[in-house]
Amino acid sequence: MFNLFSLLAFDNLNPMDWAVLEPALNFLWQGMLAIFVVIGLIIVSVKACNYAIVKAAEMKKAREEAKANSEKQEE
Repeated sequence: MFNLFSLLAFDNLNPMDWAVLEPALNFLWQGMLAIFVVIGLIIVSVKACNYAIVKAAEMKKAREEAKANSEKQEE
């Protein structure tokens, strides 16, 4: 009995009808856009973190070299 009612609920779906496909395609492109935006944000955040790590390592190395040079000059 349930199968009969479920089939009757979808009797107006026609894959060749644009009125049926339009909401599905609209939902599809919005979902794809959201996925690409999220992936883009992830890429940007990873690159920003990598840039910050590299800069911090360079600054640490420069501080250590400056400290070593100042200790040499004090001797």
